[in-house]
Amino acid sequence: MKRVRLIFSIGILSVAVLAGLSGCGGTYDSAVTGKVTLDGNAVPRGVVAYQPSSGGPAAYATIENGSYVIYTGREKGLPSGDYQVTVVANEPSAEKSAKGGPPPPGKLITPLWYRSKDTSGLKYTVQHGSNEINLELSSQPPAGWKPPGRK
Repeated sequence: MKRVRLIFSIGILSVAVLAGLSGCGGTYDSAVTGKVTLDGNAVPRGVVAYQPSSGGPAAYATIENGSYVIYTGREKGLPSGDYQVTVVANEPSAEKSAKGGPPPPGKLITPLWYRSKDTSGLKYTVQHGSNEINLELSSQPPAGWKPPGRK
């Protein structure tokens, strides 16, 4: 009787281990990494956002020494599909915060048009699997660009 229980326990444990291993691929079917440059120079810090064209949650990455890796929430990766991309980068703040709050943002590194998905001009199709998408930004405004507040 003990032998039957042992065999049964080993069988249940094996099924549990196999079920656990089959789910190790992560939540999302795609991964995106890349470099961010402005006029050929690495952007040292900032944030990249991938906003799905078909709706749904945006995916984000922090830029560190010109490189980024996309996450959706706390999970690495994002669903495959079409995305509009924004990039915002500021220098570190030179000022201290008033009354213990966060310091004000530093001087803007990236041009204003990269802050909005409607004006960034950055549109990409993320394929299933691993994707390397390098974001090559320019300080030259796109044709027809008008700063906010001017018409």
